[in-house]
Amino acid sequence: MTTYININGDVRDAASLTVPTDRTFRGAWQFNGNAVEVDMAAAVAIHKDNLRAERKPRLEALDVDYMKALEAGTGAAEIAAQKQTLRNITNDARLAAASTPDELKALDLATLLGE
Repeated sequence: MTTYININGDVRDAASLTVPTDRTFRGAWQFNGNAVEVDMAAAVAIHKDNLRAERKPRLEALDVDYMKALEAGTGAAEIAAQKQTLRNITNDARLAAASTPDELKALDLATLLGE
């Protein structure tokens, strides 16, 4: 049975290619001669989407805490700062500086937040 790899409509026989074993950034694969490589700019975009999904429950919980703090009249500024930190996470310079898929994968939400 022949296995094919389709990248944006360009279909090739996988047996003739060097293919990454890690499929985390499969959507960022590109052909480079007889190799399949990860386009790091596309991988960063995929990783940012993953970080947005990962931070969403935290932001939702902080929204509740923020409303409670507003009602109590204390602590809202600290919660707003936490929310802004989470929002800024996708602009962290370490994401753009990652030069390999493994470096990028290591930059999960907890790592970026220093947890």
